Amino acid sequence: MWLLAVIILATLLRLQNFRVFSLKLPAGYDPFYHLRLAEILVKSGYLPEFDYYLNYPHGLKIGWLPLFDYLLAAPGMLFGFDATVYFALVLPVVLGIISTILVYAIAKNFGDENFALLSALVYATIPAAVHTSVLGFADHHAWNMFLVLLAIYLLFRHPITAAAPLTILAFSWVGAPIYAAVLAFAVFLYFDEKKLFYSIPAFLIPVASVVVSHTLALSFVVIALFLAAGVLVKRFGDFRVELGYVAASALILAVLYLIPVKELSFIRAGMDYLLGANIYLPTIAEAQSFDLAGIMSLSGYLSFVLALPSLLTFRNQFFRALFFASFALAILQVRFVDVLAIPVAFFASSTLVYIFEKTEVIVREEGDEVKKKRGRKKPRKKEKLTLGDKVVVAVFLAFIFSPAITISIRPYELNKDWYDALKWLEANTDPTSYYLHPDSGKPEYSVLSWWDYGNWIVYVAKRPVVCNNFQAGAVDAARFFTAQSEEEALKVVKRRGVRYIITDEEMGLKNESGVYTGKFEAIMSIAGLHPEHMKKERILEFYNTSMFYRLHVENAENLKHFRLLKSFGKVKVFEVQ
Repeated sequence: MWLLAVIILATLLRLQNFRVFSLKLPAGYDPFYHLRLAEILVKSGYLPEFDYYLNYPHGLKIGWLPLFDYLLAAPGMLFGFDATVYFALVLPVVLGIISTILVYAIAKNFGDENFALLSALVYATIPAAVHTSVLGFADHHAWNMFLVLLAIYLLFRHPITAAAPLTILAFSWVGAPIYAAVLAFAVFLYFDEKKLFYSIPAFLIPVASVVVSHTLALSFVVIALFLAAGVLVKRFGDFRVELGYVAASALILAVLYLIPVKELSFIRAGMDYLLGANIYLPTIAEAQSFDLAGIMSLSGYLSFVLALPSLLTFRNQFFRALFFASFALAILQVRFVDVLAIPVAFFASSTLVYIFEKTEVIVREEGDEVKKKRGRKKPRKKEKLTLGDKVVVAVFLAFIFSPAITISIRPYELNKDWYDALKWLEANTDPTSYYLHPDSGKPEYSVLSWWDYGNWIVYVAKRPVVCNNFQAGAVDAARFFTAQSEEEALKVVKRRGVRYIITDEEMGLKNESGVYTGKFEAIMSIAGLHPEHMKKERILEFYNTSMFYRLHVENAENLKHFRLLKSFGKVKVFEVQ
């Protein structure tokens, strides 16, 4: 009964974007491109590896692995593309619910019913888990977390069977080795020599991913070798030796990262991704590093705080290792809080169980052995809570989880202004060729906006873009919007075949109590202008003479080669003349 209540709460939180059903459009940004690929699969019968609708006119090789997009397309292949759309909208909610149930099932291995229920309740409300499994968020995040949780569940029961979800993960996401490495680290510290040996195939079988990526397969080989050598280390039976082995492995990895050998490029690429070693990642909200406030927020604040005491008292080396490894990932990039949410759920639950037992809200059933300093005392009979007790417990739990629930609710990203602008663009501008065969040839022209909105433009308006959420072409877009003269901006327009430009008020610069907000400073950074080294007055002066300001604020009134076509609230569409 209580598990059903947790599932209902998890479901309600994830149904917050109910309007996506009427729009038949996903939430977020990347899900729009996943649906684009699924649309091509359903209507054209193949998955392109190259797309001229991105990074126009050069096009872009698609770096995503194919399995998740095939999953989305499957219903459409049988019943038409509308089936794929509705399936894609509902899938993340279903995955979020199943993941909550998996947390409950895993917790049952290490505690009683109360511990399992509270673990599921914490996980159901953690914002990082909700945001990635909300209705319409048809991205691989919820799919990845489902596979990670399934792998954890199977590792504790029959280690070799965890190969199935880990192999599926390897075919679904290029970052699969990151999650696999975290699990391998936790497995090494928790399992004894025998179980560790039996777990090696779970991390070796995903090498089958060599058919889609050699570097992915090599990464799993390295992880399997780490565990194989770890079996020998386990024979020493000394935890200090095990920690020394982990430290030595990290040192070897660092050395391999620094060695300029082509065959080791997959290590450098992976480490560069984690460290944010490019100009784009620091400007992406979910890729921010050393953001402790963001980590606590996405972990539900009080849930994160409750988890900390149990790091010392909950003596399970697997989850302790999982916590520290995933916390380190989250420090590097806040997007990895979705992994951190797993150990936070168990540790916060452990603390809550302790609090409830001390206050006798939870009393062990008859038959439970209660240790005493000398001998054993008779098990205490469980007394029913009064109505007043239940009210106090309900208020306490509401207080604990209200911050997490509040943060879990966030607005639908594609607002009415953008929706109206994109549908108008689709209906009132010349259609472009090859939309369903994007690797067959170049379309006639492109649309320029900031990269955040690229996938929306491609999927909703069905027009090519200079840049999208993969950031290719973002430098030219940044140079256009920060250009200090119309002539400078025209060079970008001609080079990129731009016919229409879309601006959003959020791309600008707003002064709120002495603090600048908006995307313009990030745009300046990608244009190579280093606003962090400029005074506020200079930034504002630069902004007021920028191409974005002359378009969006001045409505192109003083420009010769650009004119305002239509305004949709905070969103405006311009034409290149």
